[in-house]
Amino acid sequence: MENINNLTSVKLDILVAEAIGIDVFYPDNHNKLSYFPREGIPPREWAPSRFWSQGGPLLEQHKIDLNWGWEEMSEWTASIEPDINVQGATVLEAAMRALVCLKLPAYIQPE
Repeated sequence: MENINNLTSVKLDILVAEAIGIDVFYPDNHNKLSYFPREGIPPREWAPSRFWSQGGPLLEQHKIDLNWGWEEMSEWTASIEPDINVQGATVLEAAMRALVCLKLPAYIQPE
């Protein structure tokens, strides 16, 4: 199992998609992870660990708590019930790590 804190943003974004049931892919014409927002709309880049338009609603929907410098850490800490606390360099990175830990507990566990 991979440590949630060692994941690259792309791998984290792939796991977020898996956790919430979105199909992601790499289009033939570019190398950015993409998804179809809805039927009839062209694919868009998928990056909830970097794009507030994607990660922000997930943060609110799953009621993820955020703190800066929690327990002497110099990173953002995201907390979500039951007992998940993970860190990230940005708010969205920490929040998406918490979401993955919540939805895919058998696949990835925090330290």
